[in-house]
Amino acid sequence: MHYLILGSFPPHKDKRDYPFFYPNTRNRFWKILADLSGEKLQWAKIDEAKAVQERYEIMKRLKVGVQNLGYEIHRKRKSALDTNIRIMEFHNIISILRTHPEIKRILLPGFSATHSTAKSFIKYLQQKEITVDSIPDFKPEATFKIYFDKRWIDCVILNSTSTASKIKYEFLLDQFRRNLM
Repeated sequence: MHYLILGSFPPHKDKRDYPFFYPNTRNRFWKILADLSGEKLQWAKIDEAKAVQERYEIMKRLKVGVQNLGYEIHRKRKSALDTNIRIMEFHNIISILRTHPEIKRILLPGFSATHSTAKSFIKYLQQKEITVDSIPDFKPEATFKIYFDKRWIDCVILNSTSTASKIKYEFLLDQFRRNLM
């Protein structure tokens, strides 16, 4: 795994199409990764197990890992918006970085909301006292580095893949291509 992509937290259970990361087919995340890998998505609404397997194969092909920052959250109603989610407890991202010293870059899709992936990740780093070379401007493709286990890891902030963000698909695809390949 050369890349780790973090999200904030999955949508409400009622809005999940399969039991995996980014489980709502309206979100463009897996379509972007599928297009970058040359794969086609076919199983999400037909067979949950096959949907998970095809996404896992895409991750392997792109050398990408995916994880949510939030382990436990407070959510307003059934909303999936970062403006309506507050992370109460973080997943152990340190264990992922320690287990995978080959990680070169962390991608953080989502930056504008108070509890966005990028802002929540900075909060996590501060809580864990992980060295950050500089607090980034929270804007698309802003970069910073973290120092962990005697190595520097690049981090880049990307636009959210949510359809609520109104960013054109082609722009997102290019942005992910520039930062994954």
